[in-house]
Amino acid sequence: MNRFIGAVERAAGAFLGLVALITFAEALLRYSVARHIPDGFILGQMLQGIAICWGIATTTYADRHVTVEALYTTLNARWQRIFDAAAYSLNFAFFAAFGFMITFKVYDILRAGERSIDLNLPIWAGYLVASTGILVTLILAGARWWQVVWMRKP
Repeated sequence: MNRFIGAVERAAGAFLGLVALITFAEALLRYSVARHIPDGFILGQMLQGIAICWGIATTTYADRHVTVEALYTTLNARWQRIFDAAAYSLNFAFFAAFGFMITFKVYDILRAGERSIDLNLPIWAGYLVASTGILVTLILAGARWWQVVWMRKP
């Protein structure tokens, strides 16, 4: 599982690195020679969405969410376990619904034939890679839910 998580983290990092590279190159070209990367904005936008979706996957499994534990830390172990079970169940249900709906979004974009302006790239491809990140998130949320609810891991 650690190797899989590492691969997902590297994928998210690579996509984020590409966003930074495109942004830097776009700014450099725009302010130095008044040119731009063809479809640079669209590519950056798609890569940013992909990086976010794949980053959510690693955050979901590794428990690196932003949390407020003011109430949680005052509870005894039994109530903390109830809170954990409820929270991971809601998290899993949310990503199941999100994964289901984003699959329809990819299909809608594919069916509409949306393409980029300069390079005529298919937009659905970026959405497909991003939705794959959400489906990986669903798998990892399910694994974390199983560990917390049934295996009683913290």
